[in-house]
Amino acid sequence: MNTTFQCVLLATTSMLLSSTAAQAAQGPASFDGNQIPLEVVDVISVAGPDYDRLRTEDLTKDNEIGPRRFAVAREVSVTPSNHGTWEHTTNGRMLWRLSVDARGSKHVNLGFGDWNLPASGEAWISSADGDWVLNPITSADNITEQELWTALVPSDQVLIEVSMDAAERDVFMANTTLTHINVGYRGFGSDDGTRGTSESCNVDVICSLGDDWRDEIPSVGLMIIGGSGACTGVMINNTFEDETPYFLTADHCGVSASNDQTIVVYWNFENSYCRTPGSNDSGGNGNGNLNQVTTGGSTLLANGSGSDYCLIRLNNSPNPNYEVTFSGWNRSSSTPSDGAGIHHPNSAEKRISSVDNVFSQGSFWIVNWGEGRTYFGSSGSPLYDANYRIVGQLYGGSSFCTNDSDDVYGKLSSSWSGLRDYLDPSGSNASTLNTLNPYDGSGNGGVCCVGSTCFVVPIENCGCSTCTWYPDMLCNEVDCSVVIVKGACCLDTGECLSSQTPEQCATAGGDYQGDDSSCASANCPQPEPTGACCVNGNCISDLTAGECAAGSGEYQGNDTSCDFVNCDVVSDYVEFKHVIVGENLVPGIGPNFTVDIMAAVLPGNRIDAVAGNSSQSKVLSSTNGFYQNSSGGPLSTDINPNFYTFVPELEWDSRVTIGALDQTGAPFGSNALGSVGINWTQFENGGTLSVSNGTWYVLPDDEQGNAEQFTANDCSNREGVRIARLTVNGLDSTVSIEALLQGRDGLGNTWQDGASYSFDYEAIVDCNGNSVSDTCDIANGDSQDSDGNGIPDECDNSDCFGDINGDGGITVDDLLFLLGEFGQDCSGGCDSDINDDDAVDVNDLLELLGVFGNDC
Repeated sequence: MNTTFQCVLLATTSMLLSSTAAQAAQGPASFDGNQIPLEVVDVISVAGPDYDRLRTEDLTKDNEIGPRRFAVAREVSVTPSNHGTWEHTTNGRMLWRLSVDARGSKHVNLGFGDWNLPASGEAWISSADGDWVLNPITSADNITEQELWTALVPSDQVLIEVSMDAAERDVFMANTTLTHINVGYRGFGSDDGTRGTSESCNVDVICSLGDDWRDEIPSVGLMIIGGSGACTGVMINNTFEDETPYFLTADHCGVSASNDQTIVVYWNFENSYCRTPGSNDSGGNGNGNLNQVTTGGSTLLANGSGSDYCLIRLNNSPNPNYEVTFSGWNRSSSTPSDGAGIHHPNSAEKRISSVDNVFSQGSFWIVNWGEGRTYFGSSGSPLYDANYRIVGQLYGGSSFCTNDSDDVYGKLSSSWSGLRDYLDPSGSNASTLNTLNPYDGSGNGGVCCVGSTCFVVPIENCGCSTCTWYPDMLCNEVDCSVVIVKGACCLDTGECLSSQTPEQCATAGGDYQGDDSSCASANCPQPEPTGACCVNGNCISDLTAGECAAGSGEYQGNDTSCDFVNCDVVSDYVEFKHVIVGENLVPGIGPNFTVDIMAAVLPGNRIDAVAGNSSQSKVLSSTNGFYQNSSGGPLSTDINPNFYTFVPELEWDSRVTIGALDQTGAPFGSNALGSVGINWTQFENGGTLSVSNGTWYVLPDDEQGNAEQFTANDCSNREGVRIARLTVNGLDSTVSIEALLQGRDGLGNTWQDGASYSFDYEAIVDCNGNSVSDTCDIANGDSQDSDGNGIPDECDNSDCFGDINGDGGITVDDLLFLLGEFGQDCSGGCDSDINDDDAVDVNDLLELLGVFGNDC
C-alpha cells in the first residue's frame, strides 16, 4: 500500500433523488391501499458479493490507481416489457413494480442505461421493507443522455415502483432499461466495520481543527462513479460567483464522457461530535447520515493526467437545504506555507488534516501533514492554502497514521489552462478567488438583469428602469434576453399579489389577472366559507357546503370546527341483503333459485373489497350447495355472455363479484375485479367458500364499486353493491354469508366493517318484470292496487281487457257484475268502469260484449 489513489466524483442533481430514511407511509405503496401484495410482485435476482474473493482482490486493488471500490456490478437487461408487474391504479393510471433481490449485499444501487420518464410519470426506489425511500423521480429529472443512476439503498432487497397515465405506458416501456444492479460489500454505512475505519489519527471536521474552515467544509463531497467506485471532490467557485455546480476531483478517479452520467454525490456526511484523534472511537464507525445526495449525472468539462485534475459540471445543483458552499481558489505557482486538506477517507465521514510542510515538484505539490492523514477514498480531495483557497487536488501518496510520509497533489496552477474558461468566465484574469457561501447571510439573495446581461449584485443596486430582479436565483438560471411581463395575481384566499409573472402566479396556485394589471384594480373573489362536515360519524374540517354535500355529509355551518361538533357515531357501515332473481332458471337439476347478495351501504358510500382474515373469516354457504357450470368460473370476470347462446345455463352460474355481472361489466362499463389468496376449489365444486386470508376487490376508481339503488326482499329501499350472484340448489336451502368489507365514504375516507347474514327462500311474483316483487311494489307505493287483490294495477287485466272479477276469463259473471253497477257515477272509482270515463254505462257494456268469451 504505497500509494493512495482514490477518487470520489459524485456529481449529480440536487432534487432528483435525495435519499432519506423514510416513514413507512411514504412512496407509492400508499396510493390507495389496494395494490397487490409485495409477495406477488415480479422479482429479478442477482448474486450477492463474494466477500472472500473481494477481500483478497482488494489487498492489491486498493493500492492501484483508480476510485476505491465498494460494490460490484451485476449487468442485466430488464425492461417493463420483460420483467415487473403491472397494475391499474387510481384515476386511470398504471403502476409498474419490480423487486430486486441481491441477497447478502450490504447495500444496493441501480443504473438505468435507458431512462426517459414520460411527462405523467413518477418513480420511487426503496428498500423492500419501506424503511428507506429515495425522493420521488419525475420527468423533470430526465437528462439528455437518458440515463439514471441512483443513490444507495442500505438493503439487499430493493423495490422499484413507477406510476404513469395509462396513455403513456407504451412510452415508458420503450424508454426504460435497467442495466446495472450494483451490489455493495463495504463502506457507506454497512455493518462490516469498514464504514468509518479511516485510521484513528484522522480528525473529524466537527473538531476544533475545522473551526477556521467552516465555509469550506460544506463544499467537499463524497462521490461515487458507476455505482461501484468512490472518491472525494469539491464544489469550486467561479468569477461570476453564480453558483454554477462545478465539481473538481482527480483525473485518475476515472470520469470520462462515457460514464459522467453515473456520478452521484453525498454532502455533509460527517460525524456529529469530535472523536478524540488516536482513540479507538476515532478509528471506528461514525454516526454520519447519508441523507443528502445529488443524483442526475454530470458533464465532463476538462481533465488532464499531467496534473491529475478533472472538472465536471453537475447536471443538477445540490438541494439548497444542504447549504453546499463553493470553495475559492489560488492559481498562483507560489508554494503555500500552511493550509489543510478536507476529504472522505475510506468512504467514511468527512475528515480534516493540517499541513506541516509543502514542497513543489513539477506539476505537483508534495505535502507533509501535522494532524491527520489521508487514506484510500481521499483521492480528488482539495488542498487549501492558509487563505482558505484551493491550490490542488489529491493524486496519491503513502501517508498513513503509522508513518510521517508525504502525499502528492496536482497543482491548480498547472491545470489552469484547462480550468480557466470555467473558473474565470468573466475574463477577469484573477489569480485568486474567495469561497462563496450563499447561506451565511452575506449573499445577494438573487441576481439582476440589466438589459440582456446578468449581474450578481444586491437588490438595492437593481433599481434602474431596464433592471429586473430575480430573487433566490442564479445567473445560470435566468435568461436576461427574455422580456418579463408581470401583473396582479389573485390567490384562492382572496389575497392579491402584485408584480407577479404568470409563472410565479401559477406556482402560487393563483389566477393571473393579465399583463401590467395591479391589485388596485383587481377584483379577487373571496373564498367560499368553510366549516365542519359530518360523514359516516366522522368529522372533517374546512369543507365548503358543496364539498360536504358531494361527500354525502351533513354540513355543520360556516366557520364551525370539529373541536366543537359531535357527529353521530356510525356503528354499522354495511349490512347484507338479498334480492331473488328467479326460480328454477336452471333446468334438469331439481328445484333451484337464483339470488343476488347485496352489500347495503350508507348513502354516498362504495365497496372496494370483500375479504376474510384471521379475525373475521369469510364464509359463503348454502344448505344444499350451489349450482356451478363447467363453462364458468368463481369470478364474474369468468362469465362470458357470448356463450349464453350455446350454454344458456351459464347465465345462472354461481359467481362472486363487485357490482358487475360478467366480463362486459354490465351494468357498468367494464369489469376490473381481481382476487388474491383464495382457494376456489370447494366453491367451484358447489360447496362452501371459506377464506381466512384473501379477498376479491376492485380499485377505488373502478365505477363498479359504486352503490346503486335496489329493493331488497324485505321491501326496504337501499343503496348497495352486488357482491355475488348465486344459484342455490333446493328451495328449502338456507344461505349464509359473513365477511369483512372495505369501502370508502363520499369524501374518499376508507372504512372497514364486518357483517353476517342468513336467509331462506321465499317465492316472489313479479308481474311487471322490474326485478321487485309485486308485494314490495305495492308496499313501497311504486305500484297501485286499487282493488286490493294483491296484483299491481298495471298488471291487473293487462292481458285480458274486461276480466272484471280477475278469474282469468270473460264470462257471464263479469256481465252480471257490470249490470249490478250499471248507471253508477264512478268519479270515485268503479271496477266495472272498464273504459275509465267515470261512469258505468252502455259504452262499458258494448266493450265487454266485444271481448265476451275470451280466455285470459
